[in-house]
Amino acid sequence: MVATTGYAVERVDTTTLTAEQRGEWDGLHGRQTGVGNPFCSPDWVLEWYRSYVPDASRRHLLWVRDGAGALAGVAPMYEQVVGPRRLPLGRRVVPVGYGQSTALELPQVLTTDRQARDVHQAVVRWSRDAGADWAEVSIARDQAWFEPGWVEDTTAEAPHYSHRAARACVVLPLSGSWEELRLKRNLKESLRRSRNRLTKSGRDWHVRTLEGTEVDETAVRRFFALHSARAGFEGTSSSHPDAYADATRRDLLLRLIPRLADAKEASLVELVVDGEVVAVQLALHAAGSSYVHSSGLNPDYWEFSAVTLLQAEVVRSAIARGDRFVNFSPGPNVAKMRWSERMHVVDDFAYATGSRASGLRFLAFSQLSAAKQYRHAVAQARSNSPKPPAKES
Repeated sequence: MVATTGYAVERVDTTTLTAEQRGEWDGLHGRQTGVGNPFCSPDWVLEWYRSYVPDASRRHLLWVRDGAGALAGVAPMYEQVVGPRRLPLGRRVVPVGYGQSTALELPQVLTTDRQARDVHQAVVRWSRDAGADWAEVSIARDQAWFEPGWVEDTTAEAPHYSHRAARACVVLPLSGSWEELRLKRNLKESLRRSRNRLTKSGRDWHVRTLEGTEVDETAVRRFFALHSARAGFEGTSSSHPDAYADATRRDLLLRLIPRLADAKEASLVELVVDGEVVAVQLALHAAGSSYVHSSGLNPDYWEFSAVTLLQAEVVRSAIARGDRFVNFSPGPNVAKMRWSERMHVVDDFAYATGSRASGLRFLAFSQLSAAKQYRHAVAQARSNSPKPPAKES
């Protein structure tokens, strides 16, 4: 156990987690302030470890206690080897949900705003000395910021820290009733048009929310099928890749979503037309916040703005539940910003207090990572840009 400024850090064995420890973790997860993060829950973290870090020795589940011994933070991290398999560049310690191509996750240290600065300082000082070449951490901007002093109290050859990236989520603050929400005119028009078109189609339709035991394997597989159908639709200028074509991601949610629903931490909102589910929206729930995850749609119903209609139901349910925020997930775009222009930002920082050789490995990784991000950004922008007219033969 390592103590820093009165806060003690202990690495917990995920394979021997006791019911009492789970209870403490659940309690802290429910006490989150600000925009709640559903990906910090015990169920999500432990299933993520199971899926992506089968070697328990590489899991670093950090327990942070305050001076009175109370649980003040949980930092689920793991050790990752980066670079080509035949010529790895180095080892880093990073948060769960980070460094893997997973769907719409928001890595973060679980804590409260009041204790965030001390908890993050303790986590940084533990992870910087964990024996890896470097470490990285994600910090919500409304909780704390990386401080130079966290890596400067060392005699190491090459102490360093740097800002790596920022993840911005569109969030809708909630107060009052649905009718009191000040929605943009174009969003109101889209919702009105969606309902009118469905009604004028002459079909029987309704929106339903599946919760608890209603969210079973059949419902989750139906969600996957509609998500895949939406990804394959070519009648729109925006690209929607199939996030669950990967078996590991699919199996993770297949195990996890029903369990979260039983704990009232997940729901599936469905549009049913003539007895058939034609669109679905996955929502996660944590500490006064609802998180709009991925969706699915039968392309035959694209003109009905079905996903927007389902997101409106997520917002209505969040208001009824007494939530403070709806988080529309990372990556602001036109569709999300119709709901709100307020951003919740989480920043990624890299840091180390190691040797010059470790520093050089970090620099090499950073250059390759920047090139990869550039190629991805170009490909993403081109896929969502207007297509040039076909050349005449």
